[in-house]
Amino acid sequence: MRFGTTRSQIYDAQKTARARWDATADDWADAVRREHGEAVVEPLDQAVSETLRAIDQLAVLFTQIRHECEYPGYS
Repeated sequence: MRFGTTRSQIYDAQKTARARWDATADDWADAVRREHGEAVVEPLDQAVSETLRAIDQLAVLFTQIRHECEYPGYS
């Protein structure tokens, strides 16, 4: 199982979403934007960051598993 491509796509989508959200600040700078950022954007961004960390951890584990299965006794 390869995680690199999927991880890259998620990371790129997160970067794009952050940039687009930041770009709205020029035209939308009121309490509603701030509340939306706190209630929706920031939790979503945090969840994506946590997901990326989990993908990284899984990639390490799967690499280790693959190595141990291909080369038993050399772990």
